[in-house]
Amino acid sequence: MRLVYALKSLILITLLAFSACIEKSTENSAPAISEQSKDILESNINPSDTFQLSERAEDVALAKKVDEIISNSDLADARWGVFVVSLKDGRLIVGRDIDRPFIPASIMKLLTSMVAIDKLGKDFRWQTKLLSTGRIENGVLRGDLILYGQGAPDLDDASIRILVDKLKQLGIRKVQGDIVGDESYFLADNLGDGWLWNEIQWYYGAEASALSINLNQAQIKLNDGRPSFDEFIQAYFDLQTPRSEMPDSIGVKRELCQNRVYVWGTGRNLNVKIAVQNPALWAARILKEEMQRAGIQVSGDIRSVNWRTANRPEIKMANELALIDSKPLSEIVYRMNKHSINLYAELILRTLGKKFGEFVPEDDPKFREVRADDRAGIAVIKQWLSEHEITLHKSEAIHDGSGLSRLNLLTPQTIGRALIAATKIKDSEVFLNSLPIAGKDGTMTNRLHDLSGKLIAKTGNITSVASLAGYLNLKDETLVFVVLSNNVYDSTKANELIDKLVREISLLH
Repeated sequence: MRLVYALKSLILITLLAFSACIEKSTENSAPAISEQSKDILESNINPSDTFQLSERAEDVALAKKVDEIISNSDLADARWGVFVVSLKDGRLIVGRDIDRPFIPASIMKLLTSMVAIDKLGKDFRWQTKLLSTGRIENGVLRGDLILYGQGAPDLDDASIRILVDKLKQLGIRKVQGDIVGDESYFLADNLGDGWLWNEIQWYYGAEASALSINLNQAQIKLNDGRPSFDEFIQAYFDLQTPRSEMPDSIGVKRELCQNRVYVWGTGRNLNVKIAVQNPALWAARILKEEMQRAGIQVSGDIRSVNWRTANRPEIKMANELALIDSKPLSEIVYRMNKHSINLYAELILRTLGKKFGEFVPEDDPKFREVRADDRAGIAVIKQWLSEHEITLHKSEAIHDGSGLSRLNLLTPQTIGRALIAATKIKDSEVFLNSLPIAGKDGTMTNRLHDLSGKLIAKTGNITSVASLAGYLNLKDETLVFVVLSNNVYDSTKANELIDKLVREISLLH
């Protein structure tokens, strides 16, 4: 009974979150800088400034009202942190528990994205390559064909077809060898530190492989009792037909470290997304299938390798046959923040570690020689904060790039100061334009419609956590705000209360 209850809860969580995370095909590129972003960029407030709690009557009244709204709510027993500062004069308008650590959830992506834009640059692109140590003779590649991933977040079936077309242009008609999906570029765990085991089966817990494809997620559908799913997934159905007056009650369970999925219960319709285990092998399979469709024969099998695999291909000795670039970082960050895509954040984190980790010392000597790329990426973020004179408290901790980890702990003030720092970086408009617009797009589509055009902010929601942080444009000043809540029993009510608080803040003056 405990398992069934947990799975029903997970399905409910998935369905609630699905509409907030699905991407819209019309949003493929970042727009030009908005008027609100221009106002933010003109601020002369710095993250290192000392913020004094305002004594203005209207500010004091607002801070008191914020406390009253929380105290009179059904969520008064939860933990609440609220940080509001003016970008006009640096007044600390609301400062509720701003130095206490909170689990931030997905507003952790704010830090990941601002550091990535500043360090990698908006035009940075990832590459995915086709390599081989074999030779080409009379249209035959004698040796394994290696699909080598370097962390591209947006590799998909269409990308694979482009690579296959490039093989055909080389005159390759047959591969005498295996198709190898190589994810060894990252020396890191594919799952984040502190992720819950019962979340990694769902699309938002997809593993961060250096060779990721199709967001490392696959759909399982039932349409009037007829199942459909990718053949890479082994799905087993044990379903009964419900009585006409009964709602569907369906359980879904993907085994840990396997792509075996069980679907059971009573019902005829279902549409869920699950995380694919071993996406590098999935990518190799897709490549082989696309090659065969294009008329390129493959005599061998598919397999995958990672940094732990013995006798894996020597990449430095391989010949490059074809490559494809990802979309630029500006577009990746835009999609990541608009739709809160965890996979993108984790791949960016590992890329930061891979590119800059060697220049950042390791605090813990135990990890000096064995530090993985994800941990190195976290060190890069911490160093960036330090360079902008944002000092983490001893109680604060960063454990992933997406915010899915329950081990992340940040104070409202740290996040608020980081938002100020983001206005000072090169290409800061790329960061600002990636944030969801209230009542208009991304995860803010259905929230705070009355503040559309005035508010841009990143949402955060995991079990027992709700958060919102961003910029609020008033008549004569722009505010940086952070609202964090932990130990909330109802995420819908928590989001409603956060919106109520933000509306109250918007009435200042």
